[in-house]
Amino acid sequence: MAGRVIRAYGRAAATELAKLSGLPAVLATVLGTIGAAMVITGALAVSPVGADEPVAVVLQAVPYLQAGTISLGVLAVGTEYTDGQIHTTLRCVPDRLTVLAGKTLAYLAWATGTAVAALATGLLTTRVTLATRDVPVVTDGPPENIVGAAVYLVLIGLLGVALATLTRAVVPALVVTLSLILVVSPALDAITPHARYLPGRAGGLLYLPDPAPVLTPTTGLLVLLGWVVVTGGGAVAAFRRRDA
Repeated sequence: MAGRVIRAYGRAAATELAKLSGLPAVLATVLGTIGAAMVITGALAVSPVGADEPVAVVLQAVPYLQAGTISLGVLAVGTEYTDGQIHTTLRCVPDRLTVLAGKTLAYLAWATGTAVAALATGLLTTRVTLATRDVPVVTDGPPENIVGAAVYLVLIGLLGVALATLTRAVVPALVVTLSLILVVSPALDAITPHARYLPGRAGGLLYLPDPAPVLTPTTGLLVLLGWVVVTGGGAVAAFRRRDA
C-alpha cells in the first residue's frame, strides 16, 4: 500500500515538474531571483556602509529574494486555474490529494534549486565585488545561517502554494502572500511585539537570529511551520471538497 502511494506521488511530482519546466513564467522567476541575488549583493558589497563579510551581505539580500520563491509557490498551483488545465489534470489523476502532493513536491524541487543557486550566486558576487574594492574579506559568518536562509526561502514559498490553492488564482494569491510578508509584517512590527509570530518575522530567525531573543531559531522555525501547516491544511480541505 505504502509503495503504491509513493509511486503515485512520484509520478504526479514528475508530471508537475515537467509542467513547471514548460512555463515561461517559472523560468523567468527562477532566472530573475538568481539575477536579483547578483545585483542586490553586488550593490550591498559596493556600498561603503555595507558589510565586509560575504555571508552577512548575502543574508541582507534574503528579504528581497523571498519574493521569488513565493512566486514559484503561487505559479505551481495558480497557473492551472488561469488556463483551465486543472480540469484535465483532475481527469488524469482523480485523487486530489495525489495531485496536490505532486504540485507541492514539484514546487519544493524548483524552490530548493532556486534558493541554493541564488544564495551561491550572491556569495560569489559578494566575494568578487569585495576583491575588486581591495577590501580584506573577513572570516565568513556561521555557514548554518546560509543553510537557514535556504530553508526559510523554501518554506515561505509554501504559503504561496497554499494561498494559490485557496484562491484558485495567481494574482490574488501573490498579492495576499507578498502583502503579508513584505508590508503587514514590517508595519505591525513597529506597533506590537506580537508581530514576531508572523511567518516572515519568525522564520527570519533561521538566518538572522535576534541578539536578544524572545524566540530562538528553533521556535521561529516551529512558528513558521505552524503557519504552513494550518494554511496548507485549509488548502487541502478546500481542494478536496469543492469543484475544480
